[in-house]
Amino acid sequence: MRHPEISNEAIIAAGKKLQEAGRRITGFGLRKMTGGGSPDRLLRVWEEHCEAERNQGRPSARTQGIPKDIEHSLKDLASPLMDCVRQLALELYEKSETHIQQQTASDMEMSRKEQEKARAELLDAQSMLQELEEDLGYARAERIKLSSELKSARKDIEILQRQVSELERSLAVAQEKYHHEGALKDAALEALKEEKRENEELAKTISLLRAQMDELSQHHAKQIDQLLEKMKPIGPMTKK
Repeated sequence: MRHPEISNEAIIAAGKKLQEAGRRITGFGLRKMTGGGSPDRLLRVWEEHCEAERNQGRPSARTQGIPKDIEHSLKDLASPLMDCVRQLALELYEKSETHIQQQTASDMEMSRKEQEKARAELLDAQSMLQELEEDLGYARAERIKLSSELKSARKDIEILQRQVSELERSLAVAQEKYHHEGALKDAALEALKEEKRENEELAKTISLLRAQMDELSQHHAKQIDQLLEKMKPIGPMTKK
């Protein structure tokens, strides 16, 4: 996403704050103050502002004399026309001299500013590079720390996985044992039920046998009684 362009007023205000703080004004310095923008554009806007302020208060060029050789040549011409030519030549020379001096001074000032700007830009770039190197160092340290924590976490996960596998095996053995014991319990219960049924059948049989024995005993007793009854008359007759 493209960031909104920084306004000229914001750039000029940032430059004035740097001036008040006694700091050198550079593109990177303006970028830090404004929070964004191209360093080249920021610095260009500030320099145009400074150039406009200088042009408002620039003094007029001072009047200088012309060289002696030109002066002697003009003196030999005494006509009014030559006086006008002399005045025109003087004005042209003064203008050209002033322009040359101004241009030279401007070029020297521009060269000095360019050198200062390049030096300041280099210092700012070195400062930013140092900050980036520090950030990179922090990032590398954090990366090493996270890598170590990741290795430790992986080891913990492997240990947990082994523990889970052991628990799953133990659970499977316990479930198999539980099912086996359940089956044995069911078989034992079924055997007990079967034994109970057999005991009940045996008890019924014993009861039936006892009833039959009681009937036989009673029958035998009756038979004995009948025999005894039959034997009673025989006794006295034998005595006679």
